[in-house]
Amino acid sequence: AGSEEGRKIFIGGLSFDCREDDLRADFGKFGELEDVQLPMGGDKPHKGFAFLTYCKAESATDATKEHHQRNYMGREITCKIVEPRRGGGGGGGGDRYGGG
Repeated sequence: AGSEEGRKIFIGGLSFDCREDDLRADFGKFGELEDVQLPMGGDKPHKGFAFLTYCKAESATDATKEHHQRNYMGREITCKIVEPRRGGGGGGGGDRYGGG
């Protein structure tokens, strides 16, 4: 599958009326979607956030530019590129005090 770097976006603050089909329709406009995750929320339809993975990083960038802090289905949503977790140790960020 290769790296997801720059191709995966987080969408937060979603309306509970929003369905996976809505996300596929509205966010699929920016490019082909490889994956859509809308985690279920137990007693609610879902948890109010989603992760979308595009086939191309440019599509993800376009989607976030278009939708970040914009009204979507009556709610202002957050829409940003997911930073890949860096494997391995260290580097940067200053030393943390206190051991354990």
